[in-house]
Amino acid sequence: MVEFDMPFAARLSPHADRVRQHTKAWVRDMGMLGGAPWTEAFYDAADYGGFGPLTHPTASLEDLKHINDWHTWGFYLHDVFREGFLRPRNVPGGKAFIARLEEILASGSVLPMNPAEKGLADLVSRSSLDDDDRAGVTDILDGLAWELHNTAQGRVPDPIDLVEMRRKTNAGDLSAALAQKSVSAELPAELLRNSTMRALVDSFGDVPGLRQEILGFDAFYGSGASTTSAVLAVQQFFECELQQAVSVVADLVAARLRQIESIIAELPSLVQEYHLDEEARAGLHRYVEALKSWLAGELLWSQRSGRFSFSPTPTRKSFHSPTGLGTAAVLVRQ
Repeated sequence: MVEFDMPFAARLSPHADRVRQHTKAWVRDMGMLGGAPWTEAFYDAADYGGFGPLTHPTASLEDLKHINDWHTWGFYLHDVFREGFLRPRNVPGGKAFIARLEEILASGSVLPMNPAEKGLADLVSRSSLDDDDRAGVTDILDGLAWELHNTAQGRVPDPIDLVEMRRKTNAGDLSAALAQKSVSAELPAELLRNSTMRALVDSFGDVPGLRQEILGFDAFYGSGASTTSAVLAVQQFFECELQQAVSVVADLVAARLRQIESIIAELPSLVQEYHLDEEARAGLHRYVEALKSWLAGELLWSQRSGRFSFSPTPTRKSFHSPTGLGTAAVLVRQ
């Protein structure tokens, strides 16, 4: 059993219950609870409605509903793609599925034909997406196509290639952008393009992606659904035992967290370099705090969610008193 350290504290939004109600109504309206891949029991056990309240604890109720719909759609997309195309190695079907989603992202005139398409079409219709946002969604779709081609060929990617592509598949940039918007952090574009800020976002994206590959190894990768696993890549590259590979990936997660802390310590010099005014400084502070809350909340959600350990008779654990695997994050109510 792997214990994950977390240097940041998790908090729970006061809107958690209302967001859970909204999200379940939304996924039902989109047709996502039809039994493949999500049954209602699995959805309840995973507690997708509780993801946003932990990762965006300071967002307003309306913003949080919208943010959580995006994250929930992302979870559904990965699950339906894995079970519908990755596991059966259906390359033509997977390519057609992705092409349809790309059309919906580019045009509001495409008639959605399935829950994944319906969910994306609904989100696009009520979101103010800029070019970076659309690029973030496109990255997810490109990452799925890459994963499908590797899996169909029985190929385990090189560890470095896998880490870089996993950032796209897990929407690290898009998640960071949602975090920034949730706290109304208006920052200069040139600052966000700075190499230090890019390293912060890359490390932020690596942490949950790599950690969930450990937590979900038995359910997703050990079962043969996909070959694009950091654990498998390390095991093959270093020709080591499975548990050693898990330890290496866990060490990489810890290293990324240390890098995030180091980058945060460097930000005062960026403030000076870019001559940020008081408003921009406050926005940068809110943005960094939002990323920290996101990471701590995602860990706590992953530990408590039944997404990785669903049983037919689930009991959802309370988020009010964190216990168990690696719970360095302390949960407090606002």
